[in-house]
Amino acid sequence: MMQPSAILALSAAVLLAACSPSPDVASSSAAVRRAAAPVDLKALHADASAIDWFEGDVDAAFDAAAKAGKPVFLYWGAQWCPPCKQLKSSVFSRPDFIAKSKSFVPVYLDGDLPNAQKWGDTFRVTGYPTVVIFKPDRTEIMRLSGGMDLSLYASVLDTVLGDVRPVRDILTIAAEQTAPLAADDCRRLAYHAFGLEDGEIFPPELLARGFESAALRCPESLARERARFQILAAGQLAELEAAALRGGAAPSTRLKVLITKVTDVLKDPELALVNADALSQLGPAFFTAARTGVPQLLGNLRARWMAVADAVTTDQRFAPADQLAAQLLKINAAKAFTPDGKVPTDISGNALTAASVMLGEKQDPYVRASIVNSAINIYLALDDLPRARDLLAAEAKTSKNPHYYLGDLADVEEKLGNEDRALFLYADAYAQAKGPASRFQWGFNYLSGLIRMRPDDTDSIALVGDAVLGELTGPDAVHRRARGRLEKLDAQIKAWNSNPARAAVAAKLHDRFADICAPGGVSHAPGDAATECPEFLRLAGTR
Repeated sequence: MMQPSAILALSAAVLLAACSPSPDVASSSAAVRRAAAPVDLKALHADASAIDWFEGDVDAAFDAAAKAGKPVFLYWGAQWCPPCKQLKSSVFSRPDFIAKSKSFVPVYLDGDLPNAQKWGDTFRVTGYPTVVIFKPDRTEIMRLSGGMDLSLYASVLDTVLGDVRPVRDILTIAAEQTAPLAADDCRRLAYHAFGLEDGEIFPPELLARGFESAALRCPESLARERARFQILAAGQLAELEAAALRGGAAPSTRLKVLITKVTDVLKDPELALVNADALSQLGPAFFTAARTGVPQLLGNLRARWMAVADAVTTDQRFAPADQLAAQLLKINAAKAFTPDGKVPTDISGNALTAASVMLGEKQDPYVRASIVNSAINIYLALDDLPRARDLLAAEAKTSKNPHYYLGDLADVEEKLGNEDRALFLYADAYAQAKGPASRFQWGFNYLSGLIRMRPDDTDSIALVGDAVLGELTGPDAVHRRARGRLEKLDAQIKAWNSNPARAAVAAKLHDRFADICAPGGVSHAPGDAATECPEFLRLAGTR
């Protein structure tokens, strides 16, 4: 029987042979990729074929939008991403949404397409899926996320047609109270996906003030949106006070007022139901503030919260995966409302039953992928790692994108203490990942796992590290998603680098990255300026 270190070294060697050319070969491979045949966009878009996706690059789409006088509808996703599949199956397939999409130039940008990550930088998108609406001059109007009442998506698109104010301007106007807020302004602000934005674009305090003001200044006819702003403001302010709350401080009067308003929103079943996705964004800080600041409201808050979650589970305005995810609303609230953080058996039992029933139903593959994601999140929230492991293993066997499930399965096995199995699965996920951005993502997971679980296996870490950095060999490879992982890897290597053997590996990885990212290196197409890599040369410096 092989020793674990031998298994890891063999696994690393196999990955190197299959995935990581030498520096000289990598340079020629990058050139081959640049000269490769165009991607078959019709095949790529076949899973959302009812939308008339623009068949050309992003620049050409904006040119076409300018000539047609239409906004650009940019969808940023990935073939393996379950939330993307849910968006396609539950929103992009709706007749009302398809009809509305004809007023736009729709662009489908898969994160593994050539130059996709560079566009991710340009448009400040990182997570899959993200939908962004632009004017033809590339001014961003708003961005959308999943989880909402499905009937809202088409109507929200109505608010971005014509010469409209971008959400950034609306938020500033609301926060500073410098001008009236029209109904469409309020709707764009209410349904903008702020969770998919950069913090520097929308600072937390600006968000809190803007939401509070909009709740008061939007037209009274927009009861749904005014309630939504109260929920969003409470969540944002709770996060701003989270550190103080963890230290035992009482919530501010301002936050206590907002918690009271959220409790009042929950008193109206329909108003709460249509804002269930906003309620799901309220985190532990909100419940801590409620428990310590307004304890007299806890009974009503808990009962109304559970009632809303129960209503979502059967309401056809929500996608099946979101109906199942409503169980998480109950689980998280139950944890927050009990001193020991334990979930009562009736709530955990109902959640497990709901997951079992929905998983047992015959579903469209895209619908099932999203349901599986919701079920996994329920199992993890209940610390039921064996159920999560079994479901992930079963899905990996049948999925067209097994690396997605294998990576999560590896994480569960690691949590269970099965390190050899976890590392085997991390390696397998990396080996099966396809596309440059995805290969680096799952390669990073494998390398990070090696450093955590086999810190003294320097040979394997060196081999896998060289392979993973070798994924960054295409033009424009070092962009937004990759940069975030490089920063984490940099911090992990610096913490790990504590003896001469490790220092030697760290130096080799540093030099490998320097070769890749040097001006004229394989991560830059001819004529590109090395705008991102110098920063990472400093971040990755370990000597």
